Amino acid sequence: MHDLHIEGDVKFHGEISWSVSDDSINTKIEVKNIGADTARIEAGPCAFNVIAYSKDNEPVWYNRPPNEYICTDQLLIYRIAPKETKQLTGQMYISGQNWHWDIPDGDWNFKIEGRTKKGESISFDANETNNR
Repeated sequence: MHDLHIEGDVKFHGEISWSVSDDSINTKIEVKNIGADTARIEAGPCAFNVIAYSKDNEPVWYNRPPNEYICTDQLLIYRIAPKETKQLTGQMYISGQNWHWDIPDGDWNFKIEGRTKKGESISFDANETNNR
């Protein structure tokens, strides 16, 4: 997983659509600049993980791709003007249906997690749409 470098005051928001029938998830990450200056985020394409938690807040699944995956060494730069919301495009392995493990049946709370270059954890809930 790549680390994030964040300059400015931002708030993350995630949305996940999960199809139980084919084990696919579609993840969208948005960032709102809540500061007075333009915010800047630097991230690699594998900066985020999707994790499913039980109602007891125990992790039950994460977005581990198949064994033969490659995470490119690419730098993605996102600039967000004050009061603007921007989708973080270019993130790999947060959407798809080809996972190392199947997503277990159940009622899960999905979170999107990352880590800054300073070692700080970033974790935010993802609003979920569940399709059977």
